[in-house]
Amino acid sequence: MPFNNEFFYNAYKPIKVPSIDTDFEQAKKLIGEALKIASQKNYYIDPNEIDIYIHGSYACGANIYFPSNLEIMLELKKTPSYNPDEYPHKKYRLYNDYFVETQLEFNPVDFSKILYDALVELTNGNVAQHDKFIEIPRQKGIRHNLEITPCFTFNYVEQVVPRKLDNSDPEFSKNARIFRGVMLYNHDVKKHIFTFPKLHARNGQAKDAATRGNFMKMVRLFKTLNKIGMRELDFDTTRGYFVQCLLFNVPNELFIIRERGDRNVNVEASNPMIARKDNVPFDPDIPKIFYRILNYLINIDFASFVSQNLVWGLFGQADEFWRIQYAHEFVQNIKRMYDNFPPERSTLVI
Repeated sequence: MPFNNEFFYNAYKPIKVPSIDTDFEQAKKLIGEALKIASQKNYYIDPNEIDIYIHGSYACGANIYFPSNLEIMLELKKTPSYNPDEYPHKKYRLYNDYFVETQLEFNPVDFSKILYDALVELTNGNVAQHDKFIEIPRQKGIRHNLEITPCFTFNYVEQVVPRKLDNSDPEFSKNARIFRGVMLYNHDVKKHIFTFPKLHARNGQAKDAATRGNFMKMVRLFKTLNKIGMRELDFDTTRGYFVQCLLFNVPNELFIIRERGDRNVNVEASNPMIARKDNVPFDPDIPKIFYRILNYLINIDFASFVSQNLVWGLFGQADEFWRIQYAHEFVQNIKRMYDNFPPERSTLVI
């Protein structure tokens, strides 16, 4: 049975987390202490050359009811032996359109190791090294688990300029075919890789503005359905990043039901489901938008889909890319959930 309006609302509404700002400030203090220790042990690390920022779902408003870690990038902008704006293209090699081989004296794997050791010292060993990030459980008044990703500013030189990128974007230089991203180390595959967190966030914000805020509503809705499906219906694990990239490829016009000024000003007042204790009104267009987007994804060929950073295609063989068959399975799972959902259920938990 179709989802009822109350369930729709609970699944797409923005989730305010008041502790994010304070947690981020506390995390920066902890990271600052670690960087001070690291800089005393290695002259390549200059705390003044490091950009610290949130990325992931909290950076773009795609966080949902289910708990998220606070994802933080530590971007080392340059070292005494590395300046990305002066680093010749011939000094690095890409293969599988993803992995990076470099000739650096000090590189992201070294940065990651030194930072990890410093955090171990500060937390009495209460840290864990994952594939690309260092995890620190909640502590010292920080109410989120932290995912800290050490990385270098990296200029990726592309041979073919993606047609959708805006030449005015500060992360992209059309004339030089350079995309400003980051290079980091994947401890699982033991290789350097690159990614584009700022481009990803900026393109998502532009998409949301172009769709009158409905892009992020749909991202939260589909991510919530994915989490419920993984928890209750044996869905395969699918990263929220992939869900967001999938929806990024849906044409903007499918996110918009009415032209500006066409909305009946009384539609919200006449619907008993509209009045909310949190003063966020239910959007009656959301069910219609969901149906048309789901129908679009069921019937479209995914072969040309791109990642939200607009540099990569969405599908590939490297570990960080999705498989196209998994994307089709994900969409079919959402369809089956919709067809068999308990009509009386309005909450996200059982």
